[in-house]
Amino acid sequence: MQLFIRYFTRLCLLLWALSSMAFAQIDELSATVDKNPVLADESITLSVVASGTASRDAFDATPLNADFIVGRTSVSSQTQMINFDTTRTTIWTTTLIPRKPGRFVIPAFTIEGKSSDPINMMVLPVSARQSTEGRDVYVTTSVDTNETYLQQQIRYTAKLYLARDLQRGSLSTPTLTDGEIRQIGKDAEYNDIVDGKRYRVIERTFSVIPQKSGTFTIQGPVFEGEVVQDRQQSFGFFSRSKTINRVGPPQEISVKPIPDNYTGTWLPSEYVELHEEWQPDSGDFTVGEPITRTLTLTAVGVDEAQLPAINSQYPSGVKVYPNQPNTTTIEKDETLIAQRTETIAIIPSQAGEFTIDEVKVPWFNIVTEQVEYAVLPKRTIRVKAATGNAPTGAPPLSETIETDTEEPATVSHPPTNAKTDSTVVTYKENWWSTSSWILLTLWLLTLSGWVLHVNRRVEMKNLRISAGAQKRNTPAMTKNTTEKQAWKLLQKAIEKQDSNAIIETLTIWLNTLLGSTNKSLSAIQQCLHNESLNAAVNALYGAKFSQQSNQWQRDELISTLNSLRQDIPGNQSKGELPPLY
Repeated sequence: MQLFIRYFTRLCLLLWALSSMAFAQIDELSATVDKNPVLADESITLSVVASGTASRDAFDATPLNADFIVGRTSVSSQTQMINFDTTRTTIWTTTLIPRKPGRFVIPAFTIEGKSSDPINMMVLPVSARQSTEGRDVYVTTSVDTNETYLQQQIRYTAKLYLARDLQRGSLSTPTLTDGEIRQIGKDAEYNDIVDGKRYRVIERTFSVIPQKSGTFTIQGPVFEGEVVQDRQQSFGFFSRSKTINRVGPPQEISVKPIPDNYTGTWLPSEYVELHEEWQPDSGDFTVGEPITRTLTLTAVGVDEAQLPAINSQYPSGVKVYPNQPNTTTIEKDETLIAQRTETIAIIPSQAGEFTIDEVKVPWFNIVTEQVEYAVLPKRTIRVKAATGNAPTGAPPLSETIETDTEEPATVSHPPTNAKTDSTVVTYKENWWSTSSWILLTLWLLTLSGWVLHVNRRVEMKNLRISAGAQKRNTPAMTKNTTEKQAWKLLQKAIEKQDSNAIIETLTIWLNTLLGSTNKSLSAIQQCLHNESLNAAVNALYGAKFSQQSNQWQRDELISTLNSLRQDIPGNQSKGELPPLY
């Protein structure tokens, strides 16, 4: 009996506990933030606390997406029992990053009939002084131009400034609606002093290619990481860390549509070149002997998917066997360079002179804002008859028979209508036709292997060039660079005739000359509208990207820069230095 009473009592207590949990409700719901006001690039920690029993999935952060970037939500539960009085608490913690400055309201949340109070938030803009003074971690963003054409490359630079030791961290990719974004080059890391404070700077460059026209906003990258706290807050040999979230400021861009006077595949670029190679390159060809023509289209500042097909036409006197085109995109000097290579096997079928029409590829020059054409002029080839071919009306076939004598005896078969002779002649002609097709097939297979080998070597060469350019130490522009220093750097680059260094130092000098800090060479050309400068830069690009070994003439660039340096108003260095040469 006592055993029964004992089990019955335990069962009642268990049923009472389960019933109390089943019918428990939330007694109170509250919401708090860790800081208010907050800067536009800082994160906010929102904590929603429910006193009582609540489902872990009861919190919904969807209403916050309009004004904040909502991070992950973590859930924790606590249970306390004091004198058989059980208290349960559920806490939802969410990281929020404001999308823009202003006044915002975090709305009231309702869970199981209980509601929290709304929170009025003040988000302050990040001014130039606020972004550096007293701040240990922040992110800056910049673009080389705020006005661009459809599918034109924009160079987007994000810089992470760290005044504390970083334990771990990640910087996300900026986002753009209807745009393609990819990182170009490797991260650059260096030290800088801003307003008397020393920072470790991590710089990352992206290529942004908008796919629609209109006005858009590039949302800045988000940094998430942990930094070491002050030494006074450390315990023994262990350092306490603090979670940091920062977001880069957004950038507004205006994307122009395709001009009405443009026809063909849209190709906006600073420089486009069309190049051809012939193998053999003798100029005189023979009937039946193969010719290989390789066409290469190179464009700066675009992706390989934007390159159009190269439309080449050929006369009826030749047979054409095009191979599959090969496209590639490499990164050089923080710029995308796309190439399309088309290889055509040409076999003349008759003798004579043949004219191959010119090849034209339209493209839009983003510097001059004009439609231009990459052109290969028409070419005339001379094809001669193959040697050793029997002419029409050839003499009867002869057959050589070996005998025991020193000289072989030749037996001639006169033409006849006999069935036996006719069969022999037909057999020889069929054998020759079959062997020709076999040789042609073997030649095409060999040609395909040779083309793949050449393309592979070209790709490896481009990759080595790209890697060498990234490892090379080149002068970088800082906010303290003067026009006089930039001018000296440009002089040294021209003396060495290094096209890469000339383009970089020319961009730096033009920025200091105009009082700007982060404009690309093409953007500066659009501002100046100087025809002499555009022509000199085009010639420089031609020497840099051309596959031909043309010697670049620097006199035009020297004369243009000397004239430009004297004509720009407000140039305080005018007259202090002698002319360039």
